[in-house]
Amino acid sequence: MKRFALVAVFAIACGAVPAQAQTLALGYHAGDAYKYTFHSTTNETITAAGVSLPADVDISANEAVKVVSVDAAGAADLALTLSSVAIKGTTGGVSNTTTGVPDTTMDMKVAADGRILSLDGNQIAGGNPFLALSGMGGGFFVTAVLPSNAVKPGDTWSKDYDQASPSGTGSVHLTTHSTYLRNETLNGINTAVVETTSTGAIDVTLGNGDAAATTAAFGGSIKGTMTSNVTTWIDPIGHRVLKTHSTATNDGTIALSSASTTALPGLSGPITIKGTGTTDILSA
Repeated sequence: MKRFALVAVFAIACGAVPAQAQTLALGYHAGDAYKYTFHSTTNETITAAGVSLPADVDISANEAVKVVSVDAAGAADLALTLSSVAIKGTTGGVSNTTTGVPDTTMDMKVAADGRILSLDGNQIAGGNPFLALSGMGGGFFVTAVLPSNAVKPGDTWSKDYDQASPSGTGSVHLTTHSTYLRNETLNGINTAVVETTSTGAIDVTLGNGDAAATTAAFGGSIKGTMTSNVTTWIDPIGHRVLKTHSTATNDGTIALSSASTTALPGLSGPITIKGTGTTDILSA
């Protein structure tokens, strides 16, 4: 018995005891409130009418997240308020900084596995097509894709998503692969670190590609691809996000309808957008 106890102690000291599987799903409750800091950068090249223009944007803000309600599947309706927003834009070598932006609140629905299901009532899958092609597909709340079952470090899982275009035809398809990398102490909390790599394809037509059917500021089609790598630190006890870091690439083409080129004089032919972006969210 003594020998067994010594072996057990030695095994624990050497890390030989396997980690226990745990659930990493987000677990919100109505009335919960969280605070984060947000920072993102995008570096894009926009080409239209044979002219290429570099455009860089740096955004920082404070985020206040309040849980409005939670449905039976664990999806939460969140009110996300941005404050102290600072935007620095550089286009063609000319920089401009905007501050004093009024606080803005968005309604967001987030699934238990971290996916953003809707933003201000508009359904999305892995990001809005316009935002994805501008390097801002992650938006102001982004996490790794969490598993449907209990997992331990080293485990992997994959999920695919499809979303039809909200105003026209076509869809957004997203393929994700995730890994439970390790456990790591962050702000005194033993967190689970999860990484998700994803690839997405956009092929949508707005307003049915018809000038007469165009109801938005412009219509036409959007085609392109995007990739991302998201690492999230999850509190497995509190079932909440403590930190997220993501990098992304985007490469797409917007073909405007005839009505759009009339509304936006000077533009002809397709507009291509290609670049990279980063997003950092940290619990405040």
